[in-house]
Amino acid sequence: MEALMSSYELNRFLFDLKMNPAALKGAVADLEGAMSPYGLGDEEKKALREGDPRRLRQLGAHGMLALYILRLHSEFQSNIYWQQK
Repeated sequence: MEALMSSYELNRFLFDLKMNPAALKGAVADLEGAMSPYGLGDEEKKALREGDPRRLRQLGAHGMLALYILRLHSEFQSNIYWQQK
């Protein structure tokens, strides 16, 4: 059950990066602080820090949501794709 809950929290974090501008801004400014309320495991936090969508998928993130970790990198922030909901 722990893996399922953790997978939910991982997907919730990534969904918030997609849909909540304040969550995205907070994660860009302080990723550690932004991750803390989600109850993520060490492997998930490591994959988020590394910005690794493939690893996030292996840890239970939905394939499309896993890509939203890339929004934390400045070179991806101005891409029109990220403006779509």
